[in-house]
Amino acid sequence: MTASPPHRPDPWRLVWRTATGNVPLAVCLFVLALYLLLLAWIPQFPAGPATTDRWLVQTRFGPWTGTMYRLGLFSLAGSPAVSVLLSLLAFLLFLRTVEQADRLRSPLVGRGDRSRRADIFPLLAYLGILVLLAGLLIGHRWGWREEGLVGPETAPSSGQPKQYRMGFGPSLTVRATDDAGRPLKLQQTARDPAQTELILYLTPSSPERSFAIPESGLVVRVGVQGNLSAHSPILVEVFRAPGGERVQETVVEREDFSLPVNGVHLEISRQPYPILALVDDPGLWLKWMGLIGGTVGLVGMLSLGGRKRRIPGLFLSVLTVGVAGLAGYSLGTGGTLAALPFQLETTALWLVGLALWLSRQKEPPDAHS
Repeated sequence: MTASPPHRPDPWRLVWRTATGNVPLAVCLFVLALYLLLLAWIPQFPAGPATTDRWLVQTRFGPWTGTMYRLGLFSLAGSPAVSVLLSLLAFLLFLRTVEQADRLRSPLVGRGDRSRRADIFPLLAYLGILVLLAGLLIGHRWGWREEGLVGPETAPSSGQPKQYRMGFGPSLTVRATDDAGRPLKLQQTARDPAQTELILYLTPSSPERSFAIPESGLVVRVGVQGNLSAHSPILVEVFRAPGGERVQETVVEREDFSLPVNGVHLEISRQPYPILALVDDPGLWLKWMGLIGGTVGLVGMLSLGGRKRRIPGLFLSVLTVGVAGLAGYSLGTGGTLAALPFQLETTALWLVGLALWLSRQKEPPDAHS
């Protein structure tokens, strides 16, 4: 009687089982969480920080600033690393989707209807996240977004880009009179016509503006102090032309303000204006579908299991609903998935929790074994 040769496992099946296992996905989630934390904790400069920002960064990070610049930590938002990371996540989820669908079709012994229903939730979770990632890709590739716009809010017609109100900024109405109460002409640049009233919008891209009072030989500069909002303090500086000597400096916090300087009475009144973002996102509906489907699938998947896994799973289910709610609110009000304070940190905490939960799960049986 001849002995049968020892069983040799299929190497391609081993590679497949490794790629669809919990460890690669858990590691990917850990790295993605780290990326989000770096985005939240390190200021990002799309085209290189301005001089003022460089000083602020130097003060915050001290001797580590140069090393962080060389590592590209101040430009992570536009780094190709995030595309590689999300592509890897999509690849792993696609493999798990194929594996899960194959498991649903496999007539394993002892699998009841309840077990098959439970397998639907992971499949829905994987498909939902894949659809969400597809929406992100389509929006990034074929959509566009313009922020910091000033203008009246209007309801877009069908087929037009959608408007989102991102906040409010200060607009200043400026007038000047002499001691006799006669209005003086104001001029923003040498090419602009002189007029008795100026309306200046202090925007995220132009937080300070200047104008001249030619008849009095004065130049006035107004700028936002701190973060830009409708009620930000306004720094007013008055200089003498052409020498540039500073005549007066004050901070305006009231809605209406009057400043006498060298026989000129400067009157400033503040009004809020909406800061708008104009967005054309062809992947928006896919983002909504993926967000809703992925949330339902994740909550169903996390809520299953024995008593030992029930409490962590329920905690993660609540956190999943919270993170999805924040993402949905940001998507509906700002056209982006992450626009709220502490949203990146909360999402990173959720990803770490998912990775820990996933690393403690037992590997599912092979559908072909």
